[in-house]
Amino acid sequence: MPSTAPAKVYFKNLTGLRAIGAIRVLIGHIEFLKPFWGVPAMHWFPVGGKIGVTFFFALSGFLITSLLLQEREGTGTVRLKHFWLRRILRILPLYYLLLLLSLFVFSHIGFLVVPGYTDTMFRELSLTNILVVFLLLPNFNNFSIPYIDQRWSIVVEEQFYFIQPMLVRFLRSRYLLLASFLLIGLSPELVRLFVHVTGLDKSLSPSLISSITSQLKYLACIAMGCVFSVLYFRKESFSKRLFFTKTFQWLLLAGVVGSILVGHYVFETSELFDYRIYALLFGMIVFNATMNPATIFRLEYPFLNFLGKISYGIYMFHPVCIGTSIVFSIYLTSNLVLQNILIYILSISITVLFGWLSFRYYESYFLKLKLNFSIFRWRSKKAKAIEEPQ
Repeated sequence: MPSTAPAKVYFKNLTGLRAIGAIRVLIGHIEFLKPFWGVPAMHWFPVGGKIGVTFFFALSGFLITSLLLQEREGTGTVRLKHFWLRRILRILPLYYLLLLLSLFVFSHIGFLVVPGYTDTMFRELSLTNILVVFLLLPNFNNFSIPYIDQRWSIVVEEQFYFIQPMLVRFLRSRYLLLASFLLIGLSPELVRLFVHVTGLDKSLSPSLISSITSQLKYLACIAMGCVFSVLYFRKESFSKRLFFTKTFQWLLLAGVVGSILVGHYVFETSELFDYRIYALLFGMIVFNATMNPATIFRLEYPFLNFLGKISYGIYMFHPVCIGTSIVFSIYLTSNLVLQNILIYILSISITVLFGWLSFRYYESYFLKLKLNFSIFRWRSKKAKAIEEPQ
C-alpha cells in the first residue's frame, strides 16, 4: 500500500466557479427578502437562490469526490475520520456562530426583527426544534430561524459527506461507485416506489413523504457532480471526447442559460426542469472548467478568486447583510428606485466585507487546524490550497 501523501492537484477555474455561485445566490435572495419589509420584488433576476445552491451542490460533489479518489489512489484508502474532521472544521464553526447570533442577538435587535417572521420563530421555539437545528437534522417540521434559513443546504451536504467517503473507500470498482451515485440520483423515485409497494403511503402523511423525497432530491443533486468525477478518474476517453469538444461546451452553456431564461420569463418558474437536471448540466460545466485544457469557461481572474475564497462567508452572512441593507435603504429614502439601487449596492458590498472579515479573522483559524488532518502535500510553493466548498 502506498504510504506517501499524494500531491494535490490545483483545480483551475474552481475558485471562480465558486464566486459565480455565491453571487448568484446573493442576488437571487435580495429579491426574495425585499417583500418581508414591504419593498416589492422586481423579479428581474432569472436565477433563483435554489438554482444557485444546486450549482454549489454539483460543484461540491465533483470536487470532494475528486479529492477522495485522489486520496485513495495515492494512499490506498480513504481515512474516514480525517475526512469528517476536515469537513467539520470547514463548515460547522461558522454555522454555529451564525446560528447563535441569529437566535440570541439578531432576533433581539429592533431593526433586524423580520416582520411576521421573527415572531413566528419564537412561537414555534421548542426543545425539539432547537435540537433539530443544533444537531443538523432534516427539518421536516419546517421550523426556521431568520437569517439562517440557508441551514437546509448545510444539512444536505453534511448528510452526503457522511456516506460519500465510505462509498469511495469500500466500492473499489469504479463501475459500482458510478452506479451508487446514479442510484442516489434516482432515490426520490425509488423511495416513492417503495412506499407505494409496501403500503406505507396509507399510514404516512403525504407532506412527510414529500419532505423526505425533497431532501433526497437535493442529495441527488450532489451525486450528479460526483458522477463526472468518477468518469474523469476512470480515464474514460469517450466522455472526454464528447464533453470536452468546443461544440458541446457552447451547446451546454446555451442550454443552461436558455432554460433558465425561458423558465423565468416565459413560464415564471425557477424550476423549468427538475433540479437534478440542472445539477447534471452544472456538473458538466464544472467538469469542463476544471479538467478540460481547452475549456471555454475561463475564470482565473483576481477578483473572482478573491470572491471564491470567501464564498462560504458570503453564503452564510448574506441574509443578515441583505436585511440590514433593506432596512437602511428604507430609512434613507422613500423613493422606490433609489431604495432598490441602495439595497443592491449595500447588500453586495456589506456581504463581501463580512465574508472577508469572516474568512480572515474567524474561518482561517479553523482552516489551519484542518491542515492537521490533510493527506496532501504541496507540489511547489506556488501551488495554492484548494479550500473545499461549503
